Amino acid sequence: MAAEKNITQDNFILVFKELLKEQSYGSQGQLAQALSERGFNDITQAKISRTLSKLGAVKSRNVNNKVSYILPDELASPRSRQPILSVVLSVRHNKVQIIIKTGIGGAPLIARILDVQGETIGVLGTLAGDDCILIAPTDINRIEEITQNIRNILDLNETI
Repeated sequence: MAAEKNITQDNFILVFKELLKEQSYGSQGQLAQALSERGFNDITQAKISRTLSKLGAVKSRNVNNKVSYILPDELASPRSRQPILSVVLSVRHNKVQIIIKTGIGGAPLIARILDVQGETIGVLGTLAGDDCILIAPTDINRIEEITQNIRNILDLNETI
């Protein structure tokens, strides 16, 4: 049951981040409504406030002088699929650790993307060299799922 709660919490954080990246929300009420539309009902204002704080989200004014919540720049992941596809050569695991092989110089960027997502996708931590990343999963019993989460975050297909 605890694993089921974690998956739901992980999904909640992923959806929460997506919402902040995709739309402008000026109030916690607007965020609660958007979360409800995505299937997260009965989310309290306190939970939204804690999640905003946990993610480091801040209120900012855009060019139209409209106030909305945003994630700090360091939490933003690159959005273009093409550069990641050209950098990541493989994502594999040995049932204990996950290894990503990249082109020369690509590992630190990919590791940063995964570190930002962290435990929400099952990544306890990363260690990056120049062209290889060692990933410690949060739970080796979920290594297949975590490997797939990594592929999804990087927008990679199964063959890589």
